[in-house]
Amino acid sequence: MKQTPGLLFIVNSLHVGGAEKQVVTLLNRLDSSGFRLHLAYLKRGETLLPQLQRSKLDELVCCDVRHGIERKAVRQLRDLVTTRNIDAIVCTNMYSMLYGVLSAAEAETRPKIVTVFHSTLLRTYKEKLQMLLYRHMIRRCDLLIYVSEAQRVHWRRMGLHPLADSVVHNGIDVDHFRDDPEYSPAVRHSLGFSQQDFVIGLCSALRPEKAPGDLLQALARLRARGIPAKAVFIGDGPERPTLERKIADLGLAAHVRITGLQQDVRPFVSCCDVMTLVSSTETFSIAALESMALGKPLVMTDVGGASEQVVHGETGLLFESGDIDALTQHLATLTSAALRSQMGAAAKHRVQECYTLDAMTAGFTEEMSGLLGSGDLQRPAWLSHYGHGDPRVHGGSGRT
Repeated sequence: MKQTPGLLFIVNSLHVGGAEKQVVTLLNRLDSSGFRLHLAYLKRGETLLPQLQRSKLDELVCCDVRHGIERKAVRQLRDLVTTRNIDAIVCTNMYSMLYGVLSAAEAETRPKIVTVFHSTLLRTYKEKLQMLLYRHMIRRCDLLIYVSEAQRVHWRRMGLHPLADSVVHNGIDVDHFRDDPEYSPAVRHSLGFSQQDFVIGLCSALRPEKAPGDLLQALARLRARGIPAKAVFIGDGPERPTLERKIADLGLAAHVRITGLQQDVRPFVSCCDVMTLVSSTETFSIAALESMALGKPLVMTDVGGASEQVVHGETGLLFESGDIDALTQHLATLTSAALRSQMGAAAKHRVQECYTLDAMTAGFTEEMSGLLGSGDLQRPAWLSHYGHGDPRVHGGSGRT
């Protein structure tokens, strides 16, 4: 009898991050009767560990890597590949790909190499130098999975040509992200905002590329117009001290709240009238999908796969990164409660139709089954709905 295919996922760590969260979610959703599932995380950082359904895994290991490429960790992964008869190594982003390629090269049998790539722009000189090495390693990958079509187009233009590539969009648990009208009054009150205030939210880590200061500038302009605008930043990060100084400099202390890191963002998103993402770079934002699933119109920079998420004028509004005038005008437009209701309902519907966990899992399952020649795997009944028709409905999968 043919053995069930074995997959080894490698992530940098299990610390909170969009890519890491996607891996944990995917492992929890994949059919363990169709795949033997294994997970290795390179560095200590285990914030997401409680969310992982360990019972579904054949093995879970931490390689305790401190920095760079450590031979001990490569050997540990090589031995795992050999003893567990791993058919495919699934790497999350480029650093884990290095370990995947090196361990596969030393294993007794050569597993397939798959890299799920979450990045679009290279922000630092160091990242650009590292990409020279990554390009060489990518040529050894059997499949490169992007999380948006715009990302795939970008990297093809940049000369990235793996043996094969495909797109599997991120997905979220739409049943979990349902709007609860009881959230709004209580949370607004706790933040010191009234029901008459126009509350603008931003849910993201406070890092430079998230450009939270752009929202502050737009907020100041809205208030100068006489609009009772408030802002809530849902998250934390290294930019918080800078953000707090800007709040003071703009005289916005009474009108802005920073919640810090929240395990459950739903109450805070639900209390907002409109959500924003003003980043200089995104690939396919999970936070955007969560906001849309909660029925919020989204004002978002047109970067990465934003135009695949937000249909401009229907589910939200897009603008060029750094264009504070456009951001301010879009927010002013959404002071209309009727327009917010219309766009919010359309945003919720779009996520439910296109970007669910079922769609993401179906897309990934199809890619792995095709790569491993296991198209005859028994598929769960719910997956059969996602195998045909509009590619957006099964995660945008489509290998070329």
